[in-house]
Amino acid sequence: MKRGNNRKFIGVIDVFFIMILCFATLLATMLVQGGVIVGGSGGGIRYDFHISQFAIVIGWMIAYFMFIIRHSNKELRLMVLNIYGKKNDRNHINL
Repeated sequence: MKRGNNRKFIGVIDVFFIMILCFATLLATMLVQGGVIVGGSGGGIRYDFHISQFAIVIGWMIAYFMFIIRHSNKELRLMVLNIYGKKNDRNHINL
C-alpha cells in the first residue's frame, strides 16, 4: 500500500471507530433502564427497543455514508481547483 493510501485508510478507520464508539455509548445508555442519569430520585427513563426500527436507522446510516464518501472527494477536488488551480487547468479536471 502506498503511503498516501495508508494515511487515508487510517483516517477512515479512525473516523468510523469514533462514530461506532459514540453510537455504542448512546445505545448502551438507552438499553440500560435504570434511574435518571443526572439528577435526583426521578422515576427513571424508559426506552423501547425495536429491531426493525434499529435496522431502518442502520440502513439510512449506510446510505448516508455511501453518499458522503462518493460525493465529498469530488467536491473537495473542485473546491481546491477553484481556489488554487490555474484558469487553463479548470477544463481538464478528471472527476
